[in-house]
Amino acid sequence: MIPEAFHSRLEALSDAFLRENEKLNLSAMRTKELNWYGNIADSLAILDTPLLHPDSSDLRILDLGTGGGYPLLPLAICREKCRFTGIDSIGKKMDAVRRIIATLEISNAEVVTGRSEELGHDPAYRERFDLVLSRAVAPLNVLLEWCAPFAKVGGRVVAWKSMKIDAELTDSLLARAELSCHLTDQYPYELPAGWGERQLLVFEKTFKTHEKYPRPASVIKKHPLR
Repeated sequence: MIPEAFHSRLEALSDAFLRENEKLNLSAMRTKELNWYGNIADSLAILDTPLLHPDSSDLRILDLGTGGGYPLLPLAICREKCRFTGIDSIGKKMDAVRRIIATLEISNAEVVTGRSEELGHDPAYRERFDLVLSRAVAPLNVLLEWCAPFAKVGGRVVAWKSMKIDAELTDSLLARAELSCHLTDQYPYELPAGWGERQLLVFEKTFKTHEKYPRPASVIKKHPLR
């Protein structure tokens, strides 16, 4: 799961992240082992799918709710010919990720501080991305409303999820129809060292997103699509 050619760079990422995590609560993964399996290996699960094969190039990829920089940073290290953008509303976390990017000289990654329900209406970001990734952010019916506006028509939204999400999938049926995001693939994977089985859900966006989406955060919270 972890490409050997990038092992030393990923080790450096882990060290830089843990230093930042001592100063700011970026993640509950506070030891090298926890961060390696719970953040880095988990982020890289997508490399074992056709979505980001070794020859991938010129793809524009968004990590929505990047938090401490996962999956943004490990993927940017391992797919140097793709362009990565991370967004999150918490400025202190984004400042920490910027420092890690500068320290490790990750030239193909950037971060933007802002809320998805606002940036999703910004022409600089709306329907600009080939892949929109999100890990541990929200239930699917909410997550798709945040993610879909950023994806190009024909692009994909990829969500990191547990194996037990039958109810979540059912609750997302209206959101999938309304946002033209159709579930095309489910990729189960098992993390090393007994960390268990998880999966990636892949949704293909087939039509432009209606201009009313994403709605304001207060509306999404009170009236999620379902």
